[in-house]
Amino acid sequence: MAAKTVKTYCRFCHAYCPMEATVEDNRLISLVPDTSNEIYGGYTCIKGRQLIEQIDHPTRLQQSQKKQADGSFTAIGSEQAMDEIAEKLQAILDKYGPRSIASYNGTYSYQNSAAHDVARAFHSAIGSPSYYTSVTIDQPAKVAIGPTRMGWWNGGSHMWNDSDVAMIIGNNTLVSHYSIPGGIPSFSPHNALREGKQRGVKVICIDPRVTEVASRSDLHLQVNPGHDAAVVAAIISVILTEGLHDKAFCDEHIEGLDALAQQTLRFTPETVGAAAGIPAEQIIEAARMFATAKRGTAVTGTGPEMGPHPNLLQHLVQALNAICGRHYREGERLPNPGVLTPAGPRAAQATGPQPQWLTDGVKSRVSEDICETVVLSPYGPLKEMPTAVIADEMLLEGEGQIKALICVGGNPLLAWPDQEKTHRALAGLELMVSIDLKMSASAQMADYILAPKLCLEREDVTLLTDIWHDKPYSQYTKTVVEAEGDKIEEWEFFWAMGKRMGLELSLTHGPIDMQNKPEKFDLLEKITRGSRVPLKDIYNTEGGKVFDVPDVILGAPDPETQGRLQLNPPGVDAEFAAAYTDLQSATDTDYPLRLISRRMKNTYNSTGPELSLLKRKGTNNPAFMHPQELSALAIADGEIVEVHSRHGAIPAIATAAEDIKPGVISMSHCWGGSPDPAAQSDEKIREIGSNTNRLIDNRASAERYSGMARQSSIHVAVRKLS
Repeated sequence: MAAKTVKTYCRFCHAYCPMEATVEDNRLISLVPDTSNEIYGGYTCIKGRQLIEQIDHPTRLQQSQKKQADGSFTAIGSEQAMDEIAEKLQAILDKYGPRSIASYNGTYSYQNSAAHDVARAFHSAIGSPSYYTSVTIDQPAKVAIGPTRMGWWNGGSHMWNDSDVAMIIGNNTLVSHYSIPGGIPSFSPHNALREGKQRGVKVICIDPRVTEVASRSDLHLQVNPGHDAAVVAAIISVILTEGLHDKAFCDEHIEGLDALAQQTLRFTPETVGAAAGIPAEQIIEAARMFATAKRGTAVTGTGPEMGPHPNLLQHLVQALNAICGRHYREGERLPNPGVLTPAGPRAAQATGPQPQWLTDGVKSRVSEDICETVVLSPYGPLKEMPTAVIADEMLLEGEGQIKALICVGGNPLLAWPDQEKTHRALAGLELMVSIDLKMSASAQMADYILAPKLCLEREDVTLLTDIWHDKPYSQYTKTVVEAEGDKIEEWEFFWAMGKRMGLELSLTHGPIDMQNKPEKFDLLEKITRGSRVPLKDIYNTEGGKVFDVPDVILGAPDPETQGRLQLNPPGVDAEFAAAYTDLQSATDTDYPLRLISRRMKNTYNSTGPELSLLKRKGTNNPAFMHPQELSALAIADGEIVEVHSRHGAIPAIATAAEDIKPGVISMSHCWGGSPDPAAQSDEKIREIGSNTNRLIDNRASAERYSGMARQSSIHVAVRKLS
């Protein structure tokens, strides 16, 4: 068969870079950037360009596996595996009730555009609230708690393409390829930043490291870890004290401005600057630079969101955008109203706080203060349980204890906080099913492993990123190569469980056919019913496209439904007090260093180092430290040391780095292997790195509402192993 070239897009991560694939005899022989794409301009990252190798990689599972009594695995047909799994799930459901069956949908599962909706449908059908995702590991404050407490603006915040300023707090988009609208776009971020700078965008970066973004910013506040919320409070205080806020917007749409001014008054630039290790003048300059610009947005990344006081930080960032009026107003055109999102008018008004979302949902069995999280999405509020305490839900005996886990596209043994506890929790399950492309550390603990199709072996549409672009852009990709071996899609597993268990699964816009397995397109069409552009039109379009959708001009606020943004919600006073107390805290002499998280170009969480080109970039997780720190501890660059906290200890490879201050260590999340001594993970440190979650007690310093653990800015010490 003659070779053919087709347009598709990468789903290694959620940047969704367009590509052109050349296929011959169902073999992928070439994969290059789609240079004709008007949004991405031919951009792809180093990870996505390895998809050819990933498809045929020797570590990839070609068929399902079943664990034997001796702990080994043997091949099993996927249909037989699903027959057995369904029988076991039904028995657990009958014996322990719906809450005993949980699923964890990891970062890789987000790249399958039907996986989450069908998984939610399965949970709804059995009546189980035990639906968990990777979102609540690192950013529940951003997607749920912040908007719930303050409310949100229906017209959206200013986007990068029409901003004069951007405040980037702990987000390194040039490496992570992740940012919410308003920050440096995750698609072709280098070009976006360069073009933004050329048209005059001022970039303010708040980050403990001199990251790739920080080095290109107009103003970098290289803060000591853990004081991000206090710095933003000080910026707000300067803005309000100097009267730089948008008075008209505040008068019409905001409540609690005076209370916010009073709460932030004690966070003076001098007090905060002294603790954060930056000049007070920098805080004042950042406040004036942000407030005096006409348009722009402040955004955060997972670094500070995983550190101290994330609930307060997100509230203050939203408050900063609100008091400066950084929202689209009546009569303005939305740059991207969405392509796959529901059509309809939008009003320039706020939806007020929804405090019931914090208290009325399913309560965690671990704590009455931890509740089902309501995540805002373009399709409405979505409920999920907080992943921070899922291991505790497995270990806590009694009614509702999780007995079965379906792990989809995730590696919880490496990703969840408190690795030792996670290991005990997973080991104690009656049934664990993993849908994973390789024998990951988590998959090795499963009773069944189902081999999934990879992104180029399935259809998809850019559902996740529909409103992330600055124009109404979308792309549908058909299957590029047919999967060989015995592989399934993630959504097919949940459909198969529903069929075998006699369930009726239903999506928002109607039931799923449970007799005949639906086509992927039919599912996606049902998920996107009522979208601005019919899915069929996107399906029939070759490659990604900016679609000609009718302009959405924001209408006048409706006096009957208009809410107000609440800047002083209940409970925030205690959070202010805690952040202020931290400013006065003395150095912990036993654990004088702060460990912060970081991203690496050659990995996407725990995926990447097995691929040959990415492996050459490094297979371990260095402990980056300032040369001055290494010298003071008499540690050589490249020497193996022990990093220890009050909770645990890990070996690490000390590595000199000038981009951080003395007193700081920087390591990546989601490396290493099992903490089981039999796995001998510590002996393989130069091959697989170390897992920083062994240093974390997931219940110490946990956040209210989400139970989120502190996973960055951790108090640690370093010692030579000699």
